[in-house]
Amino acid sequence: MLQQSKQRLTADNQFLKLQTKSLARGRANSEMDSIIQQRADNTARLRGLRLAKEAQDQALALATPPLKTKRHKVSKISA
Repeated sequence: MLQQSKQRLTADNQFLKLQTKSLARGRANSEMDSIIQQRADNTARLRGLRLAKEAQDQALALATPPLKTKRHKVSKISA
């Protein structure tokens, strides 16, 4: 009887160790998935902001006429 209870305790301890490792691994995976999702959301938000700014800049560039530049006359050197 004593031998059986020692075996039982050993088996229970091994099972608890395995279960603890499994839960820790699951928690780590869950945290990593959360970080990955946050990064993807932030990247999408920043990309949207960048595209909106680029569209606004392009619309502004098309709305304003180009500035006329003055041409400088080239003077001829008498030789």
